Amino acid sequence: MASFTPQSIALSNSGEPLASLSPSGVLGREGNQPRVSVIIVYYKRRETIEETLRSVLGQDYPNLEIIVVDNHSEDDLRQVAALSRPQVRLIELERNRGACGGRNAGIAAASGEILVFLEDDVTFMSAADVSRIVEIFGKHPQIHVLAFQICDPDSGEMRLREWCHPRYWKQACQTEFETLWFGEGASAFRRTVLEECRGYYEPLFYGAEGDDLVLRLLDRGFRILYTPRVRVGHRASQQGRSLSRQLYYFTRNYIWTAYKDYPALSALRYLIPKLLMMGYFAARTAAYRPFVRGVWDGMAGLKRIHRDRLPVRKSTLCYVNELERTRPGWLARLGRHRDGPQI
Repeated sequence: MASFTPQSIALSNSGEPLASLSPSGVLGREGNQPRVSVIIVYYKRRETIEETLRSVLGQDYPNLEIIVVDNHSEDDLRQVAALSRPQVRLIELERNRGACGGRNAGIAAASGEILVFLEDDVTFMSAADVSRIVEIFGKHPQIHVLAFQICDPDSGEMRLREWCHPRYWKQACQTEFETLWFGEGASAFRRTVLEECRGYYEPLFYGAEGDDLVLRLLDRGFRILYTPRVRVGHRASQQGRSLSRQLYYFTRNYIWTAYKDYPALSALRYLIPKLLMMGYFAARTAAYRPFVRGVWDGMAGLKRIHRDRLPVRKSTLCYVNELERTRPGWLARLGRHRDGPQI
């Protein structure tokens, strides 16, 4: 396990031999090349899924498994996936299990030692991205999760909407550093992390579900590295991303995460800024109803999730606080939302 001192890591393009990855008991190695499973959770984003699949099929890494989980979309995804068989394995769920349940279904089906997650509107920006993921994990055995740089797929510029790391983006976006955030659909894991953490917490369904998983994996001593060496493009389909839906689910899930994962005082320190932020977005867009409903359902649902309450250790909170020391002030953070709420 890594120490509780966060580190910044200088980028290196040297061709060092790969170090052995953590043993997982999963079959699928070819020589010294670990099996990599790319998991794409799909829900009615027909306009972007083909671009996502093309970017994965174009990877130069040979020991690759591609899994698409259809979250009960009831559209023609089967025909799209059939064009790529046998490279693409399609799993069709009988009901919509949300982002959390869809990813968990992909985890259960995957055979790789490394699991890569892409949203159905996210693409790799080069053919070497999976190879880079394997190389980075090999060079940093103390790192267990990779957070990719998320860019506009056309301009190649980094998207500020997805910069939630505790560093000022202008100074840190081209460096590697330990972080406490990853894009759920733009990340890679050693399989052992998700096995020990038992995947995503399905009652959250959708919205800020990564906050809960981050705390649970940090509490087990796992570490997250932001790396700009792996760049993905996010076309940001609006299907399933309405403002009212996001205001509701994010608000509710922040309340549940605070209660489930934090001791009382730390829960307030986490939750109050989150609710102020969501309230600000609601006021700015006059979308009060989903915000109020999120607060109401969040509080009412605490009894439902009480049995899963397991606050993280004090040492984990110390590590989180160390990372948070480098987060920019409120003025810099609000600057991300100048043109509109970036949820």
